[in-house]
Amino acid sequence: MIKFAFLLPFLFSALGTCINAERYIPPTFGFSVSLDALLPLLKLQEKTVANLRSYAQTLQQQMADVQLAIGMYEDLQRKATLNSMNLMHQFSVIRHMHLDWAKWLSVMRAPKEQIQIQILKELQPQMPTNMDLVEALKGLQRIQYTWDLEPADIARGNLHGRQYNVKRWGAFETFVLGVLCQLQGYYKDADAWLTLTRDSYRRHPNPRQLGFRHWTYDHVLEYLMLANIGLGKFEAALEHAKELLVLQPYDKFFQDKVQELGTKSDEQKPKSSLPIDVDAKLLKRLCRQHQSPPAGRLHCRYMRGVDFLRLAPLKMEELSLMPLISLYHDILSDEELAIVRRLASPLLKRNKITYREIDSFTDYTATRPWQSAELSSSMHKIISSLNRRIHQASGASSPQSDDLQVRNFGIGGHFLEPPPGDTAVVTALLYLSNVRQGGEIHFPSLNLRVTPQKGSLLVWPRTGDYHIECPVIVGNKWVATKQIE
Repeated sequence: MIKFAFLLPFLFSALGTCINAERYIPPTFGFSVSLDALLPLLKLQEKTVANLRSYAQTLQQQMADVQLAIGMYEDLQRKATLNSMNLMHQFSVIRHMHLDWAKWLSVMRAPKEQIQIQILKELQPQMPTNMDLVEALKGLQRIQYTWDLEPADIARGNLHGRQYNVKRWGAFETFVLGVLCQLQGYYKDADAWLTLTRDSYRRHPNPRQLGFRHWTYDHVLEYLMLANIGLGKFEAALEHAKELLVLQPYDKFFQDKVQELGTKSDEQKPKSSLPIDVDAKLLKRLCRQHQSPPAGRLHCRYMRGVDFLRLAPLKMEELSLMPLISLYHDILSDEELAIVRRLASPLLKRNKITYREIDSFTDYTATRPWQSAELSSSMHKIISSLNRRIHQASGASSPQSDDLQVRNFGIGGHFLEPPPGDTAVVTALLYLSNVRQGGEIHFPSLNLRVTPQKGSLLVWPRTGDYHIECPVIVGNKWVATKQIE
């Protein structure tokens, strides 16, 4: 029977634990919830590859030394056979066996490579944690669930109708996704991912590379067998069990499975959907909703008021009249937007979660799938200027807080605004970047969707409704938000 020990600690520690305010939360660097957070990981990857190259060079030099030793020894052996009575050669053999072998022993012990091993051990605490991988998985599943994407399309870079020029996912990624879906009980997707893995394995020019990652073709077949059992597809499971028995003819577990499955017929089982969090059904319904034509006559105009707006009037586009929702274009230049992102980047952190009783980390990972930073006017003149423009666009009649919240999203990053309280609030949201696909804001009661436009400011009142920001499919989404009473 194939052992699952290399995956079980990860799954039990990260997928199956219930948490609340008093319970343990596994560590996470937030690599998947903020694209900007990936930059240190990419630099870490460069260090790791450089260290491995250094290690390879050390091993190559060590191998060259060993080959040199072998050559010298073989040369000495030939001379000993031909000139065994030669005094000079006899002395050379004695000297060689007494002095040179100490050198070769030190080469075989290889103290040099311990430096690279120590460096790798020091870098290991900076590597992604189990929870980072779980959050990446949840983000991917959120995208897949929202738009009903097939695993085969995802693997080849076809995302919600767009084909991206990316390298097709190989067996490494599809196997991990298949195993995680299988052990969570999502057998339909497990079967799809593992079938892709099996096909990749059969096409792979060097399957030994796959075995280097601690799994083999036997692992793929066993998980496929288990996924089909979960689906009630016992005939397909039997075929996988028979193939396993050919590979391991004396394995008692597979012998029993072949016998057991041979007595069963396929049965219809309810298809379990992908793991969904507390907001998933709402996201799916609204993000897939078709936008209706705007009601009433909407206008575009220049907004002039105070002195600085007379010099640089704001270009305002009406998106809705009841309530009034406006989009102001070109609030900041590309250079100014870059400054805002640069100020926020080192301050980004995961928001503290307001804990509630939840059943699993599915809810935990969905609660804050982004990182944020607070910026004030005192930090830079650009922030001060931006605050003035936001106040003018929102029609604020009294001084407001200078703080801006900058958010950066990661894999499947989305935002669901909670219902407003008793206080009338106007929300202003500035797009600091474009988004290649996904990330639109949706106003459900108006059936209005707004696509991210870099440099544009969206202003709307919170009048009892809420808004959502759909999951990011592809792109680096940056926004700056401010709420004004």
